[in-house]
Formats: sequence, structure tokens, C-alpha cells
Amino acid sequence: MRFDFSFPKNYEVRVLDSAPPVHPVEKLYHYPVELEEGDRSGVYVRVAPPQGPPWTGFFAQGFDSNQVLSAVCSCPDPDSVCVIAGGYAYVVKANNPEQWFHIEQRPVVELLVLARLQLILFTGFTSITALGKQGIAWTTERLSWEGVRIAEAERDTLRGMGWDATRDTEVPFEVDLRTGKHTGGARPE
Repeated sequence: MRFDFSFPKNYEVRVLDSAPPVHPVEKLYHYPVELEEGDRSGVYVRVAPPQGPPWTGFFAQGFDSNQVLSAVCSCPDPDSVCVIAGGYAYVVKANNPEQWFHIEQRPVVELLVLARLQLILFTGFTSITALGKQGIAWTTERLSWEGVRIAEAERDTLRGMGWDATRDTEVPFEVDLRTGKHTGGARPE
């Protein structure tokens, strides 16, 4: 489990080893709300906002693989927490745990926090999604057939490599971090 609290946060958070005991005040929330049969594995995270009761969330795990990410991090919005369980990323309002959403990258294979730009980048196998202070800032178009690797983020530009299956090689791409527009990369037509 990776932890990144680069952004200021208006809550306390910790990962629990197991399900919490039944508590008359603290509620248990499930993410997603409607668990499917395969959603039996996951992580329990306790969140304590400054106002209102603490709560615990069960975050269903996407995949059990070393290729995907598990993390807890603060967000550009200081009232939101991000939990990634087996590559599935959830963003939840700490003071209103019923207000949440999934990050569309499933699975998330890489996380890049750009505090200077107030962005978190979630890299999937074919594209990248940016989370900003107001929610999802942008999602790139497809950058690769299957496999995106971030090389560097410099000023307002993200550089990386995307897999081109037709040439059996990686090709470079650049993403404008303000807009999510890209040049280069490879994708099926």
C-alpha cells in the first residue's frame, strides 16, 4: 500500500487490518455501493473528518496483481480522499461519504502527484486521467495499444512512451498537462 499526502487534507485517515467492530455511531460504507460476488476482497479505510462522525469504507479491490496499484492519497480538494484498491480508484468526500466516484482508469497502474499543478494523474493501460480541485480535469485520448509508461513531467508537459503493436516497439508521446491534449503515441485505428 502506497501513501501520498502531498496535498493538505481536512481529515485523518488510516488503513485497517480488518473489518471494524460494529459501532453505534460510525457507519460502514461500501464502494461500489452494490457489491458483486467478485467484490469480496478489498481494503478497509477509516476516515475522520473534522466535523461529523468518523466512518469506515470498504473499497472493493479490482485485481490481485503486482502490476496494479494500491494506495491512499490526499486530493487537490482538501475535503476528498482517494483510495486505490487493486487498481480501482475511488474518490470520496471525507465529510459526506455518500458522495463519491470511480476514476475511469481500471486498472490504475501508475499514480503521479503533481502538487505544483494541483493534479493527480492516474495512468491506465491505454490512457491517463487527471484529477484536479474540481474533480476530473481531463482524460487523454488513447495513447497506446496496451501499455503506457510515464517518463517525466516538466512544467506543463508530460512525456512518456506508448506501445505500438504494429511496429512492436514503444513510441513517445507528450501530453499538455493543462488540457490533456496529446501528440505522438500509438493507438489502433
